[in-house]
This record gives sequence, C-alpha cells and structure tokens, in this order.
Amino acid sequence: MSRFFNPDNPIMEFIAKIFDLILLNLIFIFSCVPIITIGASTSALSYVTLKMVRGEDPYIWQNFWKSFRQNFKQGTLIWIFSILVFIFLGMDFYIINSQNTTLFAVIRMLLWCVCLVALSVFLYVFPIISHFVCSTTQALKNAVFMTFGHLPYTLVMLVIAGLILYLCACSVKTFALVVVISGICGFSVVAFIYSILFDRIFKKYEPESPDNIE
Repeated sequence: MSRFFNPDNPIMEFIAKIFDLILLNLIFIFSCVPIITIGASTSALSYVTLKMVRGEDPYIWQNFWKSFRQNFKQGTLIWIFSILVFIFLGMDFYIINSQNTTLFAVIRMLLWCVCLVALSVFLYVFPIISHFVCSTTQALKNAVFMTFGHLPYTLVMLVIAGLILYLCACSVKTFALVVVISGICGFSVVAFIYSILFDRIFKKYEPESPDNIE
C-alpha cells in the first residue's frame, strides 16, 4: 500500500497530473471571464502545459499568473486582431453564401482554405508569445512559418479542433457533453496535447543557451 501512495509511483503521478489539469482548467476559465483577457489566458495556458509536458516547475497558479502578466498586452492585441480577422471572414461568407454561381462556389472553397490557415496561425501564435521573446509582428510571422513548416503537426491540431467542432454541431447531447468536459478539464487537456506537439516544434528553434526564452 505504501508503494501505491509513493509520489514516484506512475499511477500517483498520473492522478497528480489529472488534478493539475483540472486546477489549470478552472484557472483558465475564470481568467477568461472578462473575454478581453482570453488572449493572455490562452498564452498562459500554453506556457503552463508546455512546462508540464517537459516535467518542469509544477506550480500551476504561479506559472499561469507569471505568463498572464508578462504576455497580457501582446496576448490581448493578438486576441483583438484575431477577432477582427474572423469577423471579416464571417462577413465574406455571408456575402458569398447569398450567391449560387460556380464562380462563388470556387471562391467559397478558397475562403475555407483561408479560414483554416488563419485558425492554424492563431493556434501557433499564443504558444509562441508564451515561450519566445519576440515582437507581435514577429510572432505572427513565426506562426505563419511554423504553420507551413510543420504541416503534419498543423494537420493534427486542425483535426483535433475539427473533431471538437463536429461534436459541438453534431447534436444537443454531444454539445452538452463537450461543454461539461470543457468545464472540468477540456481546455487544459487539449492544450496539453497541443503542447506535446509544440514541444517537438519549439526545440528546433531553441538555442543551446536559452537566454531568450522565458
């Protein structure tokens, strides 16, 4: 029995990680309540989950708050920019959907491609600003570069996001299930899975002496 409660026991480590993810999820949700803080909260979520993936500093609240404060301005600017981009794309869809010509059908397909690229860039950019010290413009450029430079990872992330959206739109029951899971640990678990991918990507760009990494 004493072996079971040993902190180094794989089962206990797994249980501890689950509790950490639940705690992180709750902190993330509460920090997103003002809506305008979603960008900074997302970058902080990525910062903490990447540390969890790498087995580093386990202090959830301290690390979350540290990243939230450091990336508040940058994360908020990118969040507002992302909202404007998707509002613009939504207006384009509204206009195009009112037309039934072959030309507009082609434009609609191209617009879907643009949406996927935009989504991919915003999936990358918040982890980038949480992990690397760079300007907002450079962070967006790096996000675009990584989107296409690591296409297999990008496709995996899009599939995960697409599956979640599909479950939300599939039926009322699956939507409710997604909402319940998201309230418990959904956001942090997805961020943790993404951070496994980001860990492999970011290591390619980290200097041997990480002086420019937070």
